[in-house]
Amino acid sequence: MTRSIFTQTLTEQRRGLIGWSVGLAIVPMLYLPSYQSLKEQGSLDIQQNKMYEAMGLSDFASATGYLNATVFSLMGLILLLIFAVTFAARSVTQEENGMLDLLLAQPINRISLLAQRFAALAVQTAIVTTILLLSVMAGASQGKMDIPAGNIAAASVGLGLLALVVGAITLLVGAVTGKRALTLGLASLVAVGGYLANNLGGMSESTEWLRKLSPFYYANGDSPLVNGFNILHLTVLVVLAAAALAAALGAFDRRDLAV
Repeated sequence: MTRSIFTQTLTEQRRGLIGWSVGLAIVPMLYLPSYQSLKEQGSLDIQQNKMYEAMGLSDFASATGYLNATVFSLMGLILLLIFAVTFAARSVTQEENGMLDLLLAQPINRISLLAQRFAALAVQTAIVTTILLLSVMAGASQGKMDIPAGNIAAASVGLGLLALVVGAITLLVGAVTGKRALTLGLASLVAVGGYLANNLGGMSESTEWLRKLSPFYYANGDSPLVNGFNILHLTVLVVLAAAALAAALGAFDRRDLAV
């Protein structure tokens, strides 16, 4: 091949990457510049309860609470996870339209192909996460939200690594099933399960252990907007992504692709 799988993947998916980047740049600008005026109007003085707290949507009136509720626990989170699932599923379930057969007919083995696809996904995730970070910083500045840039970076890195974990899990599901629709459905189900485990687990002390089983907890459970970087939690996310990738490589190498 004249190009590596890595560069070819980036080239083929560049339009989608641009679209997602624009969307993730717009989201913070829809919410954050109006923070100060909403706070002065008293619009953020909302009665809190356990459900709000468990979902990470508490303390709307504070700058960190509002930013976490609107971006890092809601719209930014949802968009990054959808991005990771859809891009990862596209990378490993293409035999339905013959593209995977065409790629594997070239002088490249399966493990190298999937590893390069994952590398492309990691680069794409880093790009959209960086754009989200810059947009959040710009919106926070306009909204007069006094949050340290380092804490915003910590929350963004956690969210980006969470997306990469979900993307790696999607690759694993796709490597096992080979069906795009099934992969999208099962990967989405896993993501929703992790989200619920983290949120519902925080509603009582007896279920707190559930949170430790969810990658969502390690992305945002230590309130990075308040406390900054938690290296241990970020390391857990890296290990989870690496483990899912290793399992995906093994499954993809063994699967019968009729090639």
